[in-house]
Amino acid sequence: MNRDVSEMLQVLIEVWCEELSQPEGFVRIEGLGKLYVQQQTLRTPGAIRATLAKKHGRVPLLMNRYYFRFQPAKALYRQVVAEHDAAQEGDL
Repeated sequence: MNRDVSEMLQVLIEVWCEELSQPEGFVRIEGLGKLYVQQQTLRTPGAIRATLAKKHGRVPLLMNRYYFRFQPAKALYRQVVAEHDAAQEGDL
């Protein structure tokens, strides 16, 4: 890969990671879709707390869970569905 392209991609990845690290941060890539992270605070149930406590010691009552999401652009979604549908019809 061209060194200039490689360096540009590295900078782009750093910028995207910084944006995704922010609360409510997201990255929209034209023609591809949207990347984002959702955070959810959960109460840790007793059985899970006991298992985690055996492995890690003290466990908090509340834990954060992170969901890494991708929402495709409409054109990409339509293309993927059409190609998968066509492939399935060929299998019949």
